[in-house]
Amino acid sequence: MPLKRQRSLRQYLMAFGAALLAPVLVLAAVLVWQFARAEQRQSEERGRAAAESIVAAVDRELAGLQAAGQALASSAALRAGDYERFQRRSLEVIRALPRPENYAVVVRDLTGQQIVNTRLRWGTPLPKGAAADADQQVISSKHPYVQDLFIGATAARPVLSVRIPVLVDETVVLVLSVAFEPTHIAEVLREQNLPPAWTATILDRVIARSQNHERYVGAVPPERFGAGVVGEDGVWRGVNLDGAAVLGAVVQSKMSGWRAFVGVPMSVVRAPLWRSLVLIAGLAAVLLGISFALAFSFGERIAKPIQQLAENARALGQGLPTKAIASGLREADEVAAAMASAYVELTEREAALRASEERRRATAENAAVGIVEIDRNGRFVQVNEAQCGLTGHTREELIGRHFAHATRSDYRDQDIELFERQVGGDLDVYTVEKPHVRTDGSTGWARVSSTAVRGPSGSFEYAVRVVEDISERKRSEERRVLLVNELNHRVKNTLATVQSLAWQTLQPGRAPEVAREQVQGRLLALSRTHNLLNETGWQSARLIDVTRAELEPYEGQGGRRFTLEGEDVALPPRAAVALGMVLHELATNAVKYGSLSSRDGRLTVRWRLDRGETSTGLLRLEWLESDGPKVARPAQQGFGSRLIKRLVEDELGGHLTVDFNPEGVRAVIAVPLGEPRTEDGLERAA
Repeated sequence: MPLKRQRSLRQYLMAFGAALLAPVLVLAAVLVWQFARAEQRQSEERGRAAAESIVAAVDRELAGLQAAGQALASSAALRAGDYERFQRRSLEVIRALPRPENYAVVVRDLTGQQIVNTRLRWGTPLPKGAAADADQQVISSKHPYVQDLFIGATAARPVLSVRIPVLVDETVVLVLSVAFEPTHIAEVLREQNLPPAWTATILDRVIARSQNHERYVGAVPPERFGAGVVGEDGVWRGVNLDGAAVLGAVVQSKMSGWRAFVGVPMSVVRAPLWRSLVLIAGLAAVLLGISFALAFSFGERIAKPIQQLAENARALGQGLPTKAIASGLREADEVAAAMASAYVELTEREAALRASEERRRATAENAAVGIVEIDRNGRFVQVNEAQCGLTGHTREELIGRHFAHATRSDYRDQDIELFERQVGGDLDVYTVEKPHVRTDGSTGWARVSSTAVRGPSGSFEYAVRVVEDISERKRSEERRVLLVNELNHRVKNTLATVQSLAWQTLQPGRAPEVAREQVQGRLLALSRTHNLLNETGWQSARLIDVTRAELEPYEGQGGRRFTLEGEDVALPPRAAVALGMVLHELATNAVKYGSLSSRDGRLTVRWRLDRGETSTGLLRLEWLESDGPKVARPAQQGFGSRLIKRLVEDELGGHLTVDFNPEGVRAVIAVPLGEPRTEDGLERAA
C-alpha cells in the first residue's frame, strides 16, 4: 500500500485558512457573475435602443427624400412635359442638400426609358433599359417605394433610391427616382455617436456601416450573420463581418424593410466581469497572504514543541534519556513529561528483557543442534550457528528463506504437508527425518522436531524447530548395509574364483608341485588386491597400486624392468579384483615365455581413462612387452588365457585384444568403469 503523502502543520493551517476564505470568495464570485449578467442585459438594452434610434434616424432621412421627391413629382413642368425646366428645378433642389454630389433625380416612363437624369447634362443621350422591378412595384401600388442597394446605370456603383409615382388623374404616368449614395446612410450612422468599439450596420445586403463602410458596402453577409434572432427585433450573439465576437441588437424598419444591426464586442460586454474578477483575485490574494502569514506564525509556535516531542520520541526509541519541556503549550508539555516517565519504566523493563534474551540466545547459540524459528509462511525468522553449519549457509542467507530450500526434492512434500497441518491446527508437534543438500553439493541428513507456538486465541504464531544432524548415523547405516552386501557378494565371488582356480589348476596329469605353485600364485594375486581394497574399506583401489602389487615380485636385481604410465584411476572393487587377476596372469606368462624371461626384457603398462560426455569412463589399458625372446602364437589356449578373457569380457563387460608380435606380446584391454573416482595426475614408474 503506498504511503500517504505527509504534510506539515503549517500546511494544514494554511489549508484551514484557505477553507475559511473559500465560501466568501465563492459568494463574491457569484455576486460578480450576477453583476456581469446584469451588465450584459444592460448592454443588450443599450444596443436595442441604439438600433431603434438608428432606424428612426434613417427613416427620417428616407422620409425627407421621399417628401422632396413627392414635391418634384407634383411639379407643373414635369406634368407639362417641360423636362428641361424640370431638370433645372431638380438640380436646384439637389444643390440645397448637403453633399449634392451624392444625389440624383431620374425620371423614367412606364417602359423604363429614362427621360431626366440630373447626373448628365441636358441633351446627353440617356441609357435605355427595361422597367425595373422597383418601378413595377411603384406602378402597381401607386405608393412611394424605397429600393434596396443596386448598381446605378449611370453612376456604375452601388446606390439607393426612393421611387415615387407621378400621377395624372390617379394614373401613374411616370416614375420619379431620387437616387443617393450609401455614404449618406453611413453618415447618418456616424452621427448617432455610438461608443468607439460599437459597430452599426444597415442590412439588406450591407447598405451602410459605421466602421469600414467602403470595405463592406454591397457585401452579402454570411448566412450565420444575424441567425438565431427571434422576430424582427431581437438580440443576437455571434461573429460580425470583422470576425469579432459580438453581442448584437437587430431592429427592422417598417418604412424601408431594412434592418439596423448594432454590434457590441463581447470583450466590451465582459469587461466589467473581468475587472471584477481581477479585483476579487487581488482581494483573494491579499486575504490568502494574510491568512498564510498568520497560519505560518501560529504553526511556528505549535511546530517547535511538536518537533521537540519528536526528538524526545526518537531518543526514547534509541534508549536515550528524555527531558521535560516548557513550551507554553499545555498538551505538548504533558506529553513530554509522560515520555520522561516512560523512559524510566522502559529502561527497567529493557534491562530485565535483555538479561532474559541473552540467556536464551546463549542457550540457543551454544546448543549442539540447530534451533530455528519460522513464521506461518515457512520462512526463517531466527537461526542459531549450529543450523548454519548444517547446510553451509550464513545466518544472513538463511533469514527469510523457506525451511525446505535445501531439502532433497523427494522428501520436500512430506515436510511441507506436515508443516501446513501444523499451521492449520491439526498438529502441535511432528518429527521427520530428511536429507538436505549443502552448499558444497554434498548431502547430509537431519532429524527435525517442529513445535507450534500459538497465541492466546490458539492461532499459529510461529514454529520452533530443533534440527539434529544425523548424517554420520545415516552414513554408518549405509556403510554397514553396503559392507554386508559387498561381503556376501565378494565371499561368493571369491569362493567361486578359488574353486575355479583349483579345479582348472589341479587337472589330472599335472605335477602336484606345479599345480600347487600356480594355485598359490593366483591366490596371492587375489589376496594382494583384497589387501588394497581393505585399506579403503572396500570403496576402491588405485590402478597403479594394483599394477605394482602384481609386477613388483618380478623385479630384477639390475633395476626396475617395467614402466607404468597413466592417470591415477580409482577402481571399483569388482574391477580391481578382476584386473589384479588379469595382470597376474599376463605377468606370469611374461616371466615364463615373454620379455620378463630374459635379462634385457622390458615391460610397459600404460592406460588412460576416456570419460566421454557422462560421469562413467572407459578404461583403456595397454600391456606391451619388448626386448625379450622372439614370440610365437601358442598352438593352443591355456587356462591363463581363458581366465583373462573371462575376467575382461564376462566379469567386466569389456574387450580384450592380444597380439603375439615377434618383438613382444601386446595386449589391449578396454573395460567400462561405473561411476569411477579419479584424481588428476600422471605417475610414471621406471
